[in-house]
Amino acid sequence: MKQIIFVLSLLIFVSVASAKNLLKYETVIDLADHKGSTFLSVMQSDIKPALDEYATEGFKVATGKDVLAALKKVDGKVAARAIRASGGEQELKALADTLSRKPGLISFYDLPEAIADAGNSSGRFDLSTFLALVSGGGVAVKVNADNIAYNVNYGTGENENDERTGRSFGEAPGRLALDASDKHYLTILESYVRSEGANTEHFYKSLLDILLNNDVSRYVKISKAGQAVATDFLAVYTAEQDRHLMVDLKSHHWDEALLEVTLLSAFHAGQKNVMIMFDGELTDTTVKQAPGCDAGENITQKASMVDYWQFSSSTDPANCNRSGINVTRKDFRALGAAITAYQRENNAVLVEKVERHFRQSKESSNLFADLSKFLINKNTPERLDKETLKLAEDFAAFLMAVKKDANKVSSYILERQSR
Repeated sequence: MKQIIFVLSLLIFVSVASAKNLLKYETVIDLADHKGSTFLSVMQSDIKPALDEYATEGFKVATGKDVLAALKKVDGKVAARAIRASGGEQELKALADTLSRKPGLISFYDLPEAIADAGNSSGRFDLSTFLALVSGGGVAVKVNADNIAYNVNYGTGENENDERTGRSFGEAPGRLALDASDKHYLTILESYVRSEGANTEHFYKSLLDILLNNDVSRYVKISKAGQAVATDFLAVYTAEQDRHLMVDLKSHHWDEALLEVTLLSAFHAGQKNVMIMFDGELTDTTVKQAPGCDAGENITQKASMVDYWQFSSSTDPANCNRSGINVTRKDFRALGAAITAYQRENNAVLVEKVERHFRQSKESSNLFADLSKFLINKNTPERLDKETLKLAEDFAAFLMAVKKDANKVSSYILERQSR
């Protein structure tokens, strides 16, 4: 088969195995096999090429029997959406059987039309995603046996709007594969960091270990709830990095935004009450977001990390129905700069230990932004030296200081705002 040939061509970089819960994925990229390389380098050499291969060559849709069996192997919300889009389980089975009998492979570019031709036009996009997910029509990125990110239906970047394609699903201990949207991710991230105390240090260290070195050894030290958050981060991060690479890292800096806001959660973890940077000010009250160009009446609400996810109506009226974390870049960058300024004044040695890794000629004004730039650029090396790998420990220590000082930092920022 096409996928097996492609897998063999990648030699040791791609392992062929069965994902734990879903149907067999021929392309499973086990991060442990890539220890010693940065995550970005594996995205460039393995993950994106594999996703591009599925985009252009396609996959075989699973039989109706296998698709129905897979309903029990995904999160209930994912299953319910597929059943609703198809009109019922038997209708879903009949659709899958029709498509599985087609000769050859079907690419994600052609699958929605094939679904419409089979009699389901209204649900063709939701069903295209689901059928790809349960048919093994994409790439599984494996942390360990319990934590896998499934990535399906991504374009290559060669076609208009390819950067809007694709979905990623996170599977973690005690939870079947779930669509890891920005809003969902920010919600569970805030809940986790504000309730788990010291365990969050393992969370931050492990994520940085993976981005710096594909070292997954610390992952098992994260609580089960935290592993679900971390795996959803990797699912969304893989998606955003693939889209970023579609444009040769020149725009769509959505992976940077996700990483910086994730690390800023250490600040919100330590606050007595969550206050975020919103429209240029640190506040505990925000405006409820609504889709569409006419947002309607402003409804105030208690601030939360979900507010980092916004619709772009205020910043990009031409694309007012689009949404994402990067929409709030100005705000989360301002917060990162303020936290860095406070820590430089009060924990200078800690700040200097982090910024020495970036090899910059000037002091860092925002350690969060400088970290994302260091890890995501055309000059990011395939491998980092032993000394630079200490960045995971040093940045995690910095984050623990940020958490400890969160209320003092909040007062520091509010005082500066009042001047």
